[in-house]
Amino acid sequence: MLFILIGGLLIASILVLCVKKSEETFYLLGMCLSLLLEFSGILIFIAKKGGYSPELMQFLFFSMAFKTKVQYLYITLAQLGYLIALGRYLFPLFLLEMAMSYSMLSALRRRPALKWFACILPAASLLLYWPGVFLVLTGRWPALQDILVQTAYIWVLAYTGLALVLLGIEYFSITLKFCRRQFSQIVIFLFALSMLYLLYCGQDPGQVYRFYSYDYVWNKGIGYLQYAPTVSGYVLIVVVNVICAVLGLASILRYTQGTFVNDRDEVVMERKFDIARTGASVFVHSIKNQLLANRVLEKRLYQELDKPEPDIAKLREGVEALYDANELLITRSEELYRTVKSKRVQLVAVPLVQLAAATCERFYKKYPEGRVEVHVSEHTEVLADLNYLSEALYNLMINGWEANLAANREDSPVCLISHEERLWTVLEVKDNGTGIPHAEQKKIFEPFYSSKNSNTNWGMGLYHVRTIVRSHLGSLRIESEPGAGTSFFVLLPKYGQTPKKAVKGEVRNNADTDIGRRGF
Repeated sequence: MLFILIGGLLIASILVLCVKKSEETFYLLGMCLSLLLEFSGILIFIAKKGGYSPELMQFLFFSMAFKTKVQYLYITLAQLGYLIALGRYLFPLFLLEMAMSYSMLSALRRRPALKWFACILPAASLLLYWPGVFLVLTGRWPALQDILVQTAYIWVLAYTGLALVLLGIEYFSITLKFCRRQFSQIVIFLFALSMLYLLYCGQDPGQVYRFYSYDYVWNKGIGYLQYAPTVSGYVLIVVVNVICAVLGLASILRYTQGTFVNDRDEVVMERKFDIARTGASVFVHSIKNQLLANRVLEKRLYQELDKPEPDIAKLREGVEALYDANELLITRSEELYRTVKSKRVQLVAVPLVQLAAATCERFYKKYPEGRVEVHVSEHTEVLADLNYLSEALYNLMINGWEANLAANREDSPVCLISHEERLWTVLEVKDNGTGIPHAEQKKIFEPFYSSKNSNTNWGMGLYHVRTIVRSHLGSLRIESEPGAGTSFFVLLPKYGQTPKKAVKGEVRNNADTDIGRRGF
C-alpha cells in the first residue's frame, strides 16, 4: 500500500518538474524521493524482521508472495539502515529549504546563507549515521548512542515544524484570492507529505544496524518492531496513510494541471499572436477598401457641390459620414500598428504614484466626467516603461468605466489598487459592472475577439494590454463573477519597496488641479 501511495506522489512530483523546472519543484521531487527511500527501507526491514499481524502485512505488501520476495531481497543491514537514514534526514531538509524559498519574510530574504546553514545538521547526521562511523562511535562510547538518537529526533521535528510554520505564515499573508488559491495547493501537498513523514520518522535508523537489539523498540513514534497493533491502531494507520496520500496526490495533480494548462494557453496564445501579425495584411486590405469607399463618398460631395443649388443637408450629412469614417480609420490603424509592431520597451524605476497619475491623465482625456479612485503605495517603485504601462492600465480603466456605464452604475468609480504579494507588485483595476461570463474569460485576451460593437471595437485592446504586460516580464490575470464586477490584475516583478504607506483618494478630472496631485 505504501509503495503505491508514495509511487503516485513521486510520479506526480516528476510531472510537476517536467511541466515547470524551478528550485521549488526540485525540492518537491527531493521530498518524494526521500519518503520513497525511507518507506522502502522500513518495508524491507519489516519483511525481514517479521512478527507482525497478517492484517498489517496485507496492508503493507498486498500479498504474502510479494512479502516473501522482499524478505529475501539481498541487502546488507548497513545498506538498509543508511537507506532509511537518507530518507529520514533529507526530507526535513528539503521541506525547510522549500519553505524558506517560498517565504517572503525579510529576515530570510536578507540572509540567503541561512539555506546553507540549514544543511549542517542533516549533513552531520548523515555522516554520524554512516554505518562504520555509527558502530565505531557507539561501540566506544555507549552513552553517545542515546545522545545521537535524541538529538536527531529533536532536529527533524524542529525542521518539520519550522517549515510548516513558515508555510502557514506565507499562506495567511497572501491577500489576493487567486494567489492564495494557487498557493494553497502547495501547502496542502506539503502538509500531507509532512504527516506521512511524521508518522514513520519516530524511530532511529540505528536499530537497523543492531538488528537483534531491542533498545529502540519503544522509542518515540510508531515502532518498526511493534507486534500486532490493536484494531483501533490498525484502522488509524490505514486512515492516516490513505488520507494524507490522497490529499497530497490530489493537490499536486491539481497544481500540475493548472501549471500545464497555463503553459499550454501560453503556447496557444503565441500562435494566435502570430496569426494576428499575419492578419495585419488582411486589415491593410480592409483599410484600403474603406479608403476607396471614402473616395466614392468624396466624389458624391463634389458632385453635390457642382450643382447650381447644392443641398446643404446632404452636404452636411456626407461630411459627417466622411469624418466619422476617417476617425474610425485613424483609430483602427493606430491600434493595429501599435499592437502588431515589434515593441521595444525601456524599463526604468517608476514610482506607482507617477504611473497612476499618467494613467489618469490619459483616462480623463477620453472621459472628462469619469470617476477614478486610486489606492496605491506611495513608496513603491516598479521597473516599467511609463508610456507603455500607463497605456495598458488606461485600456483597463477605459474598459472598467465602460462596464460601469453599461450597467448604469456611473456613480461607481473605477478603482486602481496596488498590492504586494510575495515576488510581485500587483496592480488591480476594478470595476462595478455586470461581470464577464466564465466562458468568455479565456477568450477576451485573444486578438480580434470582442463582445462589443465590431464597427468601433476590433478586439485588440486586451491583447494589446497583455502584450505590454508580457514585455514588462509580468502577467495579466482576471477575476470576475457575473453581476459582481471585474478585476484585472497586472503582476509585475517586485523592484523597490520601502515601508508601506498607501495613497488613497478619488481622482477627479479637475482642470485647475495638477494631475500629479489629484488624490495623491
